Amino acid sequence: MDNNNNKQKLVRYIDDELSEAEAQVLKNELEGNSSLQQELNNLLLTRGAIKNYGLTQKVKGIHETMMQELPKAQLQTKAVVRSISKSLISIAATIILLVGLFGLYEYLSVSAGKLYEEKYFPYQIATMRSSTASTVIESNYIEKKEDSVIAEFEKLPQPTINDEFLTAQAYLQKADYNNAIKLFNTIIQKNKASNATGLNEAASYYLALSYLSNKQTDKALPILEEIYNDKTHLYHNKVDRWYLFKVQLLNRKH
Repeated sequence: MDNNNNKQKLVRYIDDELSEAEAQVLKNELEGNSSLQQELNNLLLTRGAIKNYGLTQKVKGIHETMMQELPKAQLQTKAVVRSISKSLISIAATIILLVGLFGLYEYLSVSAGKLYEEKYFPYQIATMRSSTASTVIESNYIEKKEDSVIAEFEKLPQPTINDEFLTAQAYLQKADYNNAIKLFNTIIQKNKASNATGLNEAASYYLALSYLSNKQTDKALPILEEIYNDKTHLYHNKVDRWYLFKVQLLNRKH
C-alpha cells in the first residue's frame, strides 16, 4: 500500500467501514509493519484528542475533506503536489497540533491507578465453574468478608484453584497486590503443569491488573497484549486497542 492508501484504509478501519476480509488483511499487515502500526496509533490519538475537545462535528468535515482530497492526490505528479490546497495543509496542521497536544496530555496524565480503575470490576462468583455446594471461602467471598476469606485460606493444607482464586480476589480488593500476584501466578503455573485451564483466563486478566496497580507495567503489558490478540480469550473484549496503547505509553514513561 502507498501512503495515501494507508491513510484511507486506516481511517475506514477505525470507522469500521472495511469488510471482514479487508479488516483481516489489514490486521495481518499491522502485525508485521511497525510503521503502519505507528500510523494507526497516531490516528487513534487524533480521534481521542478530538473527542476530548468536543470537536466531533469538525472532525466529520475534516474526514470528508480528506476522503475527497486523498484520491486526487494519488493521481497528482510531484509538481502538482507542491500546489496542494491551503485548506488541506491547514487541516493537516490542525491534526498534527491536536496529536501533539493530546499525546503530551496522555503521556503526562496516564497512570497505573487510572488504568487499573478503568478495567477493574469485582469478580462475580456466579461465573465460576464450581460445584453447587458453597465452601466457607466462597460464602465469605459472597458476603464481601475479605479478611475471613484470607483467614480460612491460611488454614487449608491443600487449597484448590477455586480457593486460591477467591483469596487472590480478596487480596486484590484489600489492595494487597503482592499476595494477589503470587496466587494468580500459582493458579497459572498449576494449570500449566497439569495441562488444565480452570480459571486460567480470569487469573491472567486479574494478574495483569494486579501488576498495573503494583507499578509493574512491564509485566502487565505482555499479558494484556496476549489477551487482546486472542479473540477466544474470555476477557478479550475488555482490552481494546486504545487501552493497550495507553498501557504501552505508561510502560515507556516508566
